[in-house]
Amino acid sequence: MIRIGIIGSDNSHAEIFSKMLNIPNENGEYAYPDARVVAIYGTEEKRTQEVAERGKIETIVSDPKEMMGKVDAVMVVFRHGGLHCQYALPFIEAGIPVWIDKPFCISEDDAKKVIAASKEHNTLITGGSTCKYTFDVQMARLAVLGQSRIGKFRTGVINFPADLESEYGGLYFYGGHLSEMTLATFGWDMRSVTAKEKNGVVTVIAEYDDYQVTMNFIPKNGQYYAVLYGDNGVITREIDISICYKLGFENFYNMLKTGKMPVSYEDLFKPVALLNAIEKSYQSNQTVKINELND
Repeated sequence: MIRIGIIGSDNSHAEIFSKMLNIPNENGEYAYPDARVVAIYGTEEKRTQEVAERGKIETIVSDPKEMMGKVDAVMVVFRHGGLHCQYALPFIEAGIPVWIDKPFCISEDDAKKVIAASKEHNTLITGGSTCKYTFDVQMARLAVLGQSRIGKFRTGVINFPADLESEYGGLYFYGGHLSEMTLATFGWDMRSVTAKEKNGVVTVIAEYDDYQVTMNFIPKNGQYYAVLYGDNGVITREIDISICYKLGFENFYNMLKTGKMPVSYEDLFKPVALLNAIEKSYQSNQTVKINELND
């Protein structure tokens, strides 16, 4: 049995993942017969108890380190990405595989610390936005690669909500989704960004070697689309994220079973660097280069 600990109860993801693993369907079948969430830690006692009850989690710990020796992997799912590094590092240093939710980190320094620890201790890590695994993102990617009726790809637009005033890191809280969806759709080799902010909406022109695309961070917007323009036509694709948690956990689970990370270190770092560049760009009114992991 793969024993998983959840660190951070404030996020809805804590409840979603625990229910996915711990509660059988109407036929008494478990989605993952050999995996369970067995422990949880949270900074809000009432909320932690609520998640434990709803997700059928046996143990609540007062300190995450109490999970050591009792879990085979952990999922760090705090809403605020600024907390992820400090809670993930002790487990990475102990050789325990870690899922780090979106945003992977807020600062590039934190992301580099996590990655360096993973390399030093040979510990598996993955995470970020589960939205990048959705079927619609994968289909849009095929169009960018020229494998659709629109022929050669020229440019595109993609949107997702984000709130600059969020107490959980402003743009970084929900912006992590659009950051990773954009990279997964249009390519991880994005070079620079030019961003503008007006009335809480952040619009970004993202530069690649052969094309540019537009990212729109729109507060409270509940519909997500990718629009792809090619030589032979246009594709407008609504992005359905309804099964993104299942798809995301599947990648974590496969990592635990195979010992292979589904996302490279560079691709874990790039969305963090992208959001940092976007924030610098709209604050300075300048085009900003996106840092690479080894810069």
